[in-house]
Amino acid sequence: MRISAGLILLLTWLLSGCAGLEPAQPPDLNIPDSHLFGVTRLAFNPKGERIASAGFKGDLAVWSVPEGRAISRLNWHNTPVRGLAWIGDDQLLSADEAGVIVISDLTEGRVLGKHETMPGLTSLAYMTQANLVVAGYENGRVMAFAYPGLEPVKQLDLGSGVVALASDHAGDRLALSTDDQAVRLLDRTLSEIQRLDLPSATALELSFSPDDRELASGAWYKLFYWDLATGRLRVQQTEHWGAVTSIDYHPDGQRLISLGRHTDANLRLVTADAGKVLRRLQGHRLCGAAVRISPDGRYVASGSDDESIRFYDLSKPYRPQRVGNNW
Repeated sequence: MRISAGLILLLTWLLSGCAGLEPAQPPDLNIPDSHLFGVTRLAFNPKGERIASAGFKGDLAVWSVPEGRAISRLNWHNTPVRGLAWIGDDQLLSADEAGVIVISDLTEGRVLGKHETMPGLTSLAYMTQANLVVAGYENGRVMAFAYPGLEPVKQLDLGSGVVALASDHAGDRLALSTDDQAVRLLDRTLSEIQRLDLPSATALELSFSPDDRELASGAWYKLFYWDLATGRLRVQQTEHWGAVTSIDYHPDGQRLISLGRHTDANLRLVTADAGKVLRRLQGHRLCGAAVRISPDGRYVASGSDDESIRFYDLSKPYRPQRVGNNW
């Protein structure tokens, strides 16, 4: 079979896109085989000395920070995990595409609670003040369950697939985005309290600023920011070449980390107000899935379809390098 020169160039561009071409800060630690077929979710515990990860095959893991030492492995799920959150420092909340929601006791490595909902689960959030576990689904439904028993409490039908959920830091407001590009703010009873200005593309992941005054989202090529006092939208262009699949605020609220996915697994630390690039972090070999900043603001952790988890130390001087062959 003959392949045209144009096709070869296109394939080369697509494959190199995930690695990135700009000089960038290399990772301080690389865990190469964290989850078979790739990482889907990451979450630091409140103290920041551990990070939980979830995989495409449904497995969960907990690692020490910053050593990356494996602490535990849990196998409660059989499909890709689409929701992961800590409840305190000893419990882990997880949910998979099949709609299975699990609360794990990490001190004893056992299931504290399990509830089977419906297939097509896309996202998960925990509202601390309301003691609610909230799940979103591709059929447009949002379902709330009481913690810790996971009894169904309320259900909404939004008419368009739920893409992302996020609870604010106070734990009594919920942001959600849907396939029709709508972004809503709900209260602890899941009643709508605000419809935010419509973005120009679907909001792929949502994150509240540390003071809960702003909501940010990744999208194709862009970052969106909403002022929650007014609902007004601010748009930033990025250096990403495709979908910005995951974002997280730095604890100082002045910076934000973003991770690309399609043809771009690069990481960018930018100023939240103007989008100025502060650090470029070396990207993964395959498309990016999740990025998080530790509670103390020191470490960035990222996970990818290439099965790796990486740690980057933001306290070190920024000395970008060309991508080498060691990672």
